[in-house]
Order: sequence, then C-alpha cells, then structure tokens
Amino acid sequence: MPDLIPHDFSSPLIDEALAWLVRIHSGQASEDDRHAFQAWQAHSADHRLAAQEAETLWREIGSLRSADRSHNPTSVPPLCRSQQVGTGKATWAIAACLILTIGWFASDGIVEWFTVTMADHHTVIGQQHVVTLPDGSHIHLNSDSAVNVVFTEQERTVHLMKGEAAFSVSPDANRPFIVRSRNLHARALGTAFIVRLHQDAVTVTVTEHTVHLSTTNRNRSSPLILREGEQTSYSAETGFSPVHPVNLSLVTAWQRGKLIVDSKPLAEVVDELNRYRPGRIMILNPALRPLKVTGLFDITDPEAALRMIADTLQIHGTALTFYVVLLH
Repeated sequence: MPDLIPHDFSSPLIDEALAWLVRIHSGQASEDDRHAFQAWQAHSADHRLAAQEAETLWREIGSLRSADRSHNPTSVPPLCRSQQVGTGKATWAIAACLILTIGWFASDGIVEWFTVTMADHHTVIGQQHVVTLPDGSHIHLNSDSAVNVVFTEQERTVHLMKGEAAFSVSPDANRPFIVRSRNLHARALGTAFIVRLHQDAVTVTVTEHTVHLSTTNRNRSSPLILREGEQTSYSAETGFSPVHPVNLSLVTAWQRGKLIVDSKPLAEVVDELNRYRPGRIMILNPALRPLKVTGLFDITDPEAALRMIADTLQIHGTALTFYVVLLH
C-alpha cells in the first residue's frame, strides 16, 4: 500500500485540497461545493493524490478529539493564535485550529475543564506542584493533574481525578491513607508510591515499602500487595496486569524535571512529551513510530527535547502553530 503521507507541506495542490476540506466540513457546504470538489479532484492524478494526502492529515488531526483534550485550562483552547508561518503552511494552520476548536467544544472538554479547575489541588500543562497535607503527608502533582482531599477521623482519602501524583505518606495507625482513582483503591502500607491515571487504566508504582490494592469490582480482580520497585496497572475490562519490577530512577524522573528513556519507541516518547506541552505533537508517517529513542530530556523544555530527538533520528518536524507539530 503506498504511503500517502505528504512530504512537501508547501505543495500548492495539497493546500488547495485542504482548503476544500475545510469548506466541505464547515457545516455550511452546499451540494454545489461537493460537486466542485469532486470536479477539482478529477483534474489530474496529482489532484486526486493531493486530496488523499489532505484527507489523511485531516483524520490525523481529527484524532485529537479522543486524545489529550487538555489545553489551556483558563480559557477556550488558544490554538488559533496568530503566528508567522509560510504561505504553504497557512491553510494547514487554519485547518488545524478549526478542527481542534470544534473538537474541543463538541467533546466533554468543558465539563472536564470545570471539574479539574474546581478540584482541591490541580496543575496546568507543564506545571508541577507539591502539596503538604494537614497530617504532614505530601502530594507531588505532575503536569495537568488534579486531586480532591477528604480527611475524616476514620480515614485519609485522596481522589486522583486526572493525571499523575506521587504520595509520601506520614504514618497514622488509626487512619489509613487511601488513594482512589476510578474504581481502584490504593492503601498505603508504607511511605511512598505513584498513581497515574490513563484514559482506560490506572497504574500504581511503589517507591518505598508496600501498597495494598483493591477494586470496587471484586469479580474482576482479587486484592493484591504491591512491593517496593514493583508496578501494575488496573483496567475495568482486564483487571490487574502482571506485577513487574521497574527502574525507579526512570519512573520517578519527572519529579526531578527529567524524562529518561532507554530504547523506547518514538510513539511512546512523543506521548510522554505531549503531557508537558499544550497542543499536540503528531507522527504522520507510521514508519517513524517504532524508531528507538534513548536519552535524558528536560521536561520543562519539551521543544528542546523534540528538536534533540528529531536531530538524532534525522526526521523532520513541521509546526503548523505553536500547538500543533507534525513529525514526518
């Protein structure tokens, strides 16, 4: 099957095709517009190929609706900010802005934004924050994360609503310390562990001593004890994943402002970088996704990390706006 990913983003025909797609998907296109676009494609094989390439990019950018919807939490996602781009990129930038903005409003982005900003403690994209609780315990919130805290005379409970947090727990024999995320409960039996909420799973890593894990769905998984240096993930569909050892230096690197990867696929590394910058980095050419990346990167400067990776792998990055970067 031929690779339809465009390699020349300044191609006038691709720009024209994308302009047609913006018009067709605007919600105001007429039948005459659709017939005119079909006639435009019929001009030549190059026109048809340009239309296919533009459709591919449209689908790639459109997938953002089901990926990270976390843009600037203080406003409507500012993806259409004016930016100096070349003529060949202008239409692509406009299309990206249109798709992302419509997708944000059409999704539950507003509800999620409201829920997160009303949480007891939260961070925006690229921010970390350490919270000291009344009992002396600490929560280290990673980028774009949110928690609610409920302390009673019987129990100390933290609800991880979004993102990732590291917990350093002060001992209290009379009040267990429990982190709840979706239907997973992690009860501290020691001092330190990390909980990360994914789209369809929750991952727990123990950095000191042990943690007792249980779920509200007892039919799916029995409770288990997770020990120092071990990790598991829980999904409502599949239950607990096999417990496995992890390199704690790598897992906790974000607490030191670093991302450490050892021969990880580019796709996984890009997913990590996307957690620390607004907008989205997207890999257009599927052949690039399995390329291996090794290195230590500063998550406070994800743009520099991306440049370093692109230079090392000898791949190209095209910025449609500050918020949308295409790797090809």
